[in-house]
Amino acid sequence: MTSAPFAGEIAALAAAFIWAVATMIYARTGNQSPALFLNLVKGTIAVAMLSLTVLILGETCPDLTVSQWLWLAGSGIVGISIGDSAYFSAIKRVGPSQTLLVESLAPPLTGVLALCFLHEAIGFWAWAGIFLTMSGILWVVTEHQPQQKSLNLPGLGFAALAALCQATGMVMSRQVMVTSGITPLWAALIRLAAASLVLWTVLPLLKPEVVLRRACWRSIGTARNGWTFFTLAVFLGTFLGIWLQQAALKLTGAAIAQTLISVSPLFALGLAVLFGHKVSRRSVIGALVTLAGVALFFR
Repeated sequence: MTSAPFAGEIAALAAAFIWAVATMIYARTGNQSPALFLNLVKGTIAVAMLSLTVLILGETCPDLTVSQWLWLAGSGIVGISIGDSAYFSAIKRVGPSQTLLVESLAPPLTGVLALCFLHEAIGFWAWAGIFLTMSGILWVVTEHQPQQKSLNLPGLGFAALAALCQATGMVMSRQVMVTSGITPLWAALIRLAAASLVLWTVLPLLKPEVVLRRACWRSIGTARNGWTFFTLAVFLGTFLGIWLQQAALKLTGAAIAQTLISVSPLFALGLAVLFGHKVSRRSVIGALVTLAGVALFFR
C-alpha cells in the first residue's frame, strides 16, 4: 500500500484535533447522563454512521482470518469498552489532570508492547519525540492540579488501567492493520461494533436502570439542541476520530500514532484561545515543547 509521506502522522494529528473539537461540543450539551450510558449511546450512533458509510462507498467485507477478526474485535473491547470505562471512572475519582498524568504512560507502553509483540522497533528520534511531546502535555495539564491530602489509589488504578487498555488496543489493532488488506473504515466499524455489543450486553445486566430509565435518554436533550450537538460530537469524535485513528495505525507505528493522538489537550488549549480564554505562560511553554516533540516525528 503506497501513501503520501507522513500520511499516518497527519492522520493521527487530525484525529487529535477532531477529538478536541468533539470534547468542546460534548461540554456544550451539558447533559448529566452516566458516563457509561453516554459511551454506549455514542458508540451505537457511530456504528450506524460507519455502516451507512460502508454501504455508500461500496467497500466489501474484508477477507480476514478468524484470528484477525478476534484480534480486531478484541482491540475494540479492550481499548473502547474497558479502556474508556476505566477512563471515565478515573476522571470521576481523581479528576482530569491526574487522569491525564497517569495516561501519559500510554505512548511509551504502546512502544514497548509493539516492540515485544510486533517486533516494531522505533528509532532514537522517535523515542525523543515521544518523551518530549508527553513532557509538554504533562506540563500543561498539571498546571491547575489541586493538591490532595492522600492518594486515591482506586482512581489512579483506573487511570493506569485506561492507559494499559489504550496501549494494548492500539497494538492489537495495529497487528491486524499491517498483516491484512483491511481498510481503516472497516477496522473502525469492527472495533466499535464489538465494543458497543459488549456494552449493550454488560450494562443492562449490571445497571439495568441506566438503560431503561427515560430520564437518561431525555437528559441528552435537556440543553438547547442537545441531541443535535451530541450527534455532531459523535460524528466528529467517534465516527471520524476512530476512522482517522485506524488510518494512522495503518500508515505509521503504533507508538507514534498513540503519541500524536495524545496531543488532543493541546489542540483544546488552542481552541480555548480562539474563543477568548486567557492562556498562561506555562501553557504556552508546554505547547511549544509539545510542538518541538511533534516536529521530531517529521524529521
